Amino acid sequence: ASSLKIVLKEDNQALDEVVVVGYGVQRKSDLTGSVASVNSDVLESRPQANLIQSLQGAVPGLNISVTGSNAEGSSTTTRIRGNNSITADNKPLVILDGIPFDGPWSEINPNDVESIEVLKDASSAAIYGSRAAHGVILVTTKKGKEGKARIIYNGSVGMSQATELPE
Repeated sequence: ASSLKIVLKEDNQALDEVVVVGYGVQRKSDLTGSVASVNSDVLESRPQANLIQSLQGAVPGLNISVTGSNAEGSSTTTRIRGNNSITADNKPLVILDGIPFDGPWSEINPNDVESIEVLKDASSAAIYGSRAAHGVILVTTKKGKEGKARIIYNGSVGMSQATELPE
């Protein structure tokens, strides 16, 4: 009865070759679509009253059109991969901190968002089922962090003056 001592060497480069999905691990080459990610730095550089408006042009394959103006800001239409159904709703499934969200985008404060992932591939259907047929938008909000308190101030000042007043 002899014993063997085997030491495995880690390979950090191999981590770039896989993507963790909801039901396991896949090689990047096996993903059928794409996953686009937007972090808070991108969102903070595009100040908008509505979160979805700050995503316009930031995510490839995410089509956002402003369809009107209402009390909640602007009415927007969000599409991933275009219209896929003639009779059913074509909007993507929005998951806010792990919970399906069906409200208007104006209810999500852009300053509270940490990151947004847009799942455009078929593997998202394995996680969320048929609701993911039109894509999935994962919104993760900021959480408190351990350590020193951090205060962020964002302000603006404007002046207006009437021009060409009547005599």
